[in-house]
Amino acid sequence: MRLISLISLVILFSAVNCTTSKTSKSGDAEKQFVSTFLSYMDHQNIPNQSGMKKCISPSYLKKNGLNIEKYKVNNYTLWGSSIEYYVASDGLVVAKIWGENKNWIHELEFKVVKEDSRLYLMPSKHSDAYIDPWHTVKLYVK
Repeated sequence: MRLISLISLVILFSAVNCTTSKTSKSGDAEKQFVSTFLSYMDHQNIPNQSGMKKCISPSYLKKNGLNIEKYKVNNYTLWGSSIEYYVASDGLVVAKIWGENKNWIHELEFKVVKEDSRLYLMPSKHSDAYIDPWHTVKLYVK
């Protein structure tokens, strides 16, 4: 009986203290996901709000009681972008974006999460009308 209790206790302890990564170690899928999201902001297109809304974390929407149809996703009008790096421990994808002739360059940090086997962006905040899809922004970087 003690052996069964001990085994149950070890299994319970392992389950509680075991952390699993919700994102990959290489970040290939996460980087591609952010690249796709950034393509929705391309200057040659009207910002693709429908595509951007599909990228927002359902758990964020639920936690904050938001109806995605009543919001716009905050965005920039891009002439270009590049994925700089990925931080596996936090699921962060860092990208640089720029305007025409690179007259401005911003660095956006996106937190990518996996929910129900799909990737989403975890927003940093929202207002009465907009959801910020990025985690942090550094303006006018080089």
